[in-house]
Amino acid sequence: MKQMLKIEMERALKGAAFKIALIIGMIIVTVQFVKVGLHNALNPLEFFEYGGLTLPYTVIYTWIGGSFNVYYTLYIRLLPIMVVLPYAATYYTDRRTGIIRNYYCRTKKINYLIAKFTAVFTTGGIVAVLPLLVNLLATAMLLPSMIWSNGSFCYSANSMWSSILFTHPYVYYLLYFILQFICAGLIATVSLLISQYVNNAFIVLLFPSVLCEFMNATAGWLPTRKLKALAPWRLFRIDQLAVKYWQTYVIFICTILVMDLVVYVWRGVKDDVL
Repeated sequence: MKQMLKIEMERALKGAAFKIALIIGMIIVTVQFVKVGLHNALNPLEFFEYGGLTLPYTVIYTWIGGSFNVYYTLYIRLLPIMVVLPYAATYYTDRRTGIIRNYYCRTKKINYLIAKFTAVFTTGGIVAVLPLLVNLLATAMLLPSMIWSNGSFCYSANSMWSSILFTHPYVYYLLYFILQFICAGLIATVSLLISQYVNNAFIVLLFPSVLCEFMNATAGWLPTRKLKALAPWRLFRIDQLAVKYWQTYVIFICTILVMDLVVYVWRGVKDDVL
C-alpha cells in the first residue's frame, strides 16, 4: 500500500498538469496582489472612508479572499476546473491504456484505488488552497492585520466561525483553508466516479465544473437555506458573502464520500479489467 501510494503521489506532484493548475491559480492571485495589494500598500495616504470615518486599508479587506471582488469571483468559478487538471483524469487514462492491469498484477485493487483517490484528493486540495495562502501571506507582509467593524464589512456576523474571525482572524483563515482543501479535493474525486461511465477524457475533466455550475443555478430552488447554501459559489467563498451553515458542509462532504465509497471503490474492486 505504501509503495502504491508513493508511486501515485510522485506521478501526481511531478506531472506538468499539476504545475499548470498551480500557475493558473497563481496568475489570478498575483494580478490581484499587484492591482490591489500593492496599490493599497504604496498609497498610505489613500484611506478607506465610511460614514465620515477615515480608516486605513488592512489585510482583511485587501487580500483576494477578504472582500467581494472580480478576482476572487473568477478564482471560485475556475476552481472546479483547476482541481481536476493535476491528476483526476489519470484513472480514466490508466483504464483506457491498460496500465491499470500492470498495477493490479502487482498489488490489490483496493490499494491502487485508495492510492489514486488520495493523490487526486491531495492535488485538488493543494491547487485550491496554496495560491490563496500565498496571496494572504504576501498581503500580510505589507499591510496591518486589523479589523474595522464599520458596516461595510463583507463577512456575515451570524455565519460560521464569525466569532473566531473577529478575535483571531488568522485562525479563522486556517480553518477555512482546511475546509476548502477538503471540499476542493472531494470535487476533484468526482472525476473518478464519472470515469467508470464515460469514454472521453474531456468529459471526465469537465464534469465536476458542469456539476458545480448546475448546482449554482439550481440550489436556489431547494426548500431550506441550509440546502440552498450547497451552491459552490457559496461554499468556497471565505469572505462569507452569503450566510453559511456547518450542516451544509457536512451534507456536501458526506454525499461525495458516500458516492466515492459506493461507486468508485466498490465498483472499482468488483470490475474485472484483466
